[in-house]
Amino acid sequence: MRKAFVGIITGAILLTGCSTFKPHQVSIEPLHPTVTTQASLPSDLQIEVHSKDMRNSDTIGYRISRLSDRAPVNLPTPATDALQQGAKVAVVRLGAAPALSSDTRLTVQLQNLEYSATQKALQAVKLNATINVIAEKHGKFLSGNYSTEKEYQYATTPSLADNQKMVNEILLMTVNRAFNDTKLINFLAD
Repeated sequence: MRKAFVGIITGAILLTGCSTFKPHQVSIEPLHPTVTTQASLPSDLQIEVHSKDMRNSDTIGYRISRLSDRAPVNLPTPATDALQQGAKVAVVRLGAAPALSSDTRLTVQLQNLEYSATQKALQAVKLNATINVIAEKHGKFLSGNYSTEKEYQYATTPSLADNQKMVNEILLMTVNRAFNDTKLINFLAD
């Protein structure tokens, strides 16, 4: 009887220990893209900037522990504000000006954001982000997909701060890729 009681208590303690492995709610910080291309936009060009978060779910993946516990990593707030703000910063850094209304429009869409963790000697977290940028000028359109994939390694399960940093970095890298694309810049400049 005593062994059964000790077994039940031990099981309860182990289950309680598992429940401390919590989901992470990641938020997107303001994006400040870096423009390294030599191409630029005319200073009198005004661009109307929009953004959309096309993801079907708040969950971008699952964090794991060494004991194979799993908990979701969520992006509960759409990334639209950060994407729009990042695109406006890029437009300014390219030499043009964001506007409330213009014949030249940019729409930045977050198509995909994935978080995938695996555990071996180290924990590897692979992040993948894809955005689609649609440019419109004088009734003509240009659309481009920009993807970034990066793997991070940790000795232990990444903290909320680590996950926040990784997700924000992968989004920024993807936005950087888009606004350093000379094909997109030349289309907007014509």
